[in-house]
Amino acid sequence: MTMKERVVFFTIVSDNYYYPVGTPVLINSFKRFHPDIDLVVFRQDVIDKVFKEKGINFYMAKPTFAKLLTPYYDLVVNIDADHIILGRLDEVLAPGYDVGAPWNYNDYENMSIENVTEKMFVQGGMVASRDKKFWDIWEEKNKEAMKYPAQENSVLNLIWYNDPYVKKLRRVIFDKENNYLGCKSLNREPEFYLKDGKVMCRKEQVKAYHWAKGAGALPKMQFETLGCSQEVVDFMKAIAFYGKTQIYGTI
Repeated sequence: MTMKERVVFFTIVSDNYYYPVGTPVLINSFKRFHPDIDLVVFRQDVIDKVFKEKGINFYMAKPTFAKLLTPYYDLVVNIDADHIILGRLDEVLAPGYDVGAPWNYNDYENMSIENVTEKMFVQGGMVASRDKKFWDIWEEKNKEAMKYPAQENSVLNLIWYNDPYVKKLRRVIFDKENNYLGCKSLNREPEFYLKDGKVMCRKEQVKAYHWAKGAGALPKMQFETLGCSQEVVDFMKAIAFYGKTQIYGTI
């Protein structure tokens, strides 16, 4: 992230999933480490309006909502609401790339699609782009998202590796070589440990944990169920629920 770059993270969450997926945890933990970065939470009012206007559903929505923000920001980052942020996301904020996402390859469940192998597959839970046309391409291809086993995630990988324009972009998989920013840590939770105020796993820092695993995992953010040590559970709770006073009126 450069000094003058305008950056925003956004998530899309309906009223009936707002609390079960743990949206307040995402908000609280994100702002703890990124007080300087804008975070937009698209709620039911905008969701209803955009879905009706565009004829889309949640599996098609990410690039469409990103395009609501591209006129105002240089770097737009979608993040699923079922994340807890455990450190500064330096890899996402770094300069030098056009489109980025975390690695999907993990010890829980892996995906492949056509010519994209499990070890190539990128995870759609946190997609960042500085290139406006990328969002246009993903949005257009997402019209067919329901044809694929992982919907928009499958489409993301197909355009990432096959679209002539996207292939020429500077693409980065944020945590393929180091650290954890998404689903890469799934089923490694018992190996999490604290070191110098950081959650670590196999000598790499867990900067963001994506509580994926679908609707069957609801309600999410029940940290005791992860199999982590009590020390890590307590650390996650402190980040998730520590509150900062805000004034919403006049005193």
